Amino acid sequence: MEAVKKDRCRLIAAATGTIPCDLSIENIRLVNVITGEIYPACVDILDGVIVNVRDSSVPCSSKKRIDGKANYLLPGFIDTHVHVDSTMMTPENFARAVMPWGTTTVISDPHEIVNVMGIDGMLFMLKSAQKEPLRHYMLAPPCVPSVPGLENSGCTFTEKEVGFLLDQPNVIGIAELMNYIDICKNDERMHQIIEEGIQRDVFLQGHGPRLTGNMLTAYRLAGIRSDHECRGTQEVIEKSRMGMNLNFKTSSLSNHLAASLQGIKEQRWKDNISLCTDDVHTRVILEEGHLNRVVRKAIEYGADPLVAIRFATYNAAREYGFRDLGAIAPGYAADMQLVSALDGSRPERVWIGGEEVGCVKEEETAVHLTTGNDSDKTSFTVHLDYLTAESDFELCAPDDAEETLVIYSRYDEPFHSSFYEKLPIQDGKVDITHDKDLAYIGVFNRHGLESKTISVIRNFKVTSGAFATTVAHDCHNLIMVYRDVKDALIAANKIKEMGGGFAYVENGKVLGSLQLPIGGLMSYLPCERLGVQVKEMEELVEQRCSGNWLLKLSTTALPALPGTIITDVGVLDGTSRKLIPQFRSKQKTE
Repeated sequence: MEAVKKDRCRLIAAATGTIPCDLSIENIRLVNVITGEIYPACVDILDGVIVNVRDSSVPCSSKKRIDGKANYLLPGFIDTHVHVDSTMMTPENFARAVMPWGTTTVISDPHEIVNVMGIDGMLFMLKSAQKEPLRHYMLAPPCVPSVPGLENSGCTFTEKEVGFLLDQPNVIGIAELMNYIDICKNDERMHQIIEEGIQRDVFLQGHGPRLTGNMLTAYRLAGIRSDHECRGTQEVIEKSRMGMNLNFKTSSLSNHLAASLQGIKEQRWKDNISLCTDDVHTRVILEEGHLNRVVRKAIEYGADPLVAIRFATYNAAREYGFRDLGAIAPGYAADMQLVSALDGSRPERVWIGGEEVGCVKEEETAVHLTTGNDSDKTSFTVHLDYLTAESDFELCAPDDAEETLVIYSRYDEPFHSSFYEKLPIQDGKVDITHDKDLAYIGVFNRHGLESKTISVIRNFKVTSGAFATTVAHDCHNLIMVYRDVKDALIAANKIKEMGGGFAYVENGKVLGSLQLPIGGLMSYLPCERLGVQVKEMEELVEQRCSGNWLLKLSTTALPALPGTIITDVGVLDGTSRKLIPQFRSKQKTE
């Protein structure tokens, strides 16, 4: 597969000096990710394609010349797995945010917005992505919802919808097949979806946290080619030995990069390793960068700089079958970045297709604001009219309840556990006022149903008020942690008023909010403005929840993960996929 259409006769003519090149970048130290060498060179470009990499003593006719000032020239970075909707930006504003950091290609999975809006959400993302030069390829989300029957999303996908999306321009595969349990059990729906991809010979992206042994073998045999969920050294070793492409990451939700790198330390060949950002929000991109941030951390954890750069360029391109991305050599797309050091820092200059797209100075990066349209299908997706009273947020107990299920929030990993406790019950309602380490947690359907689940959570560190958001992977129902039902109602109304986003309420007052009107997930604001709002909301949550981070709550409702999960259907064990009773009677506990 090639990213650029080429007039090969013109390229040959430029290479032989018959016609001039468009651009020559001279006086650079070339980072050759194919051979692992660094050497002085000049690079000539025509029609967005690299024509020649030559010694400075070799003449070349060119319309424009740039002095690289002895800086390093390396390929643009390729993010092998990212959820652009999780950045809270539209694809066009996302592109403008990440290109100055050296990212020139992304392969994204828009399953967040698709779980809310279905095909319309995907088409919105594709249209928005076309407005900027970033090479933005997408994968068709297969898990809509992630686990049917255990959560309710805005729509349900079969092989028909996935097949339709696979036939759209710039859709190059099937996104993360996170329902690994059903796949390994030969679930008919999942295998019909997979077959849509196999028939087209497209990429099948994986998602198998802690998957091992026979289950991992079965998952691999289904046709899945990659995984971005390695969380330990042995997991990396096992998956790598099976020939899977492993996308090492550090995101806004987790960082297992050090352990992942340790897993490949003794492997002679590392061609199956690439880097990704997965879920990373606007504030991180604004302040720390994008894929260059992952490269930088990999180097800090001991990776050879050239190896880390190869992961983010050449290996990434080959993973998806691109023959003309990820390197600087004749015939490759002129996607390049000029850097002063090989440490993942921000580039001096960035080119995509030979056109400059980024500058190092923040003030030189244009602020780009896309305004929303109230009639747009992405608006008005939050339906919470059934939540009208404080009693809607109370946890009712059956008459024979002796013990209440309590979800335990852990800081050392994203997966929660659960156990039963004897909690006071007053007037048929579970009372948590005696223990400040307890809070209510609720998931409320916002897609037109009135399904909801309310439980108790320990150790989330909410001591008062209510913290609510519609960013709740992957169905993105309203999820809330709260101590006070009065504040919970106010928070729900604030979310409804904004059309989705984040809200923190305490003592009857909205202390902070972040509006995300596009599907309840994204803003129309550019990174420079949205990042400030995200940071303010993040600092408020960290303060009120004793160090908890903004997105800690977001994966608590994802049934495709291990551990205890809460959805609008109930509380369940993510491994067994079975609902857990929220109360135990005296008879059952004896």
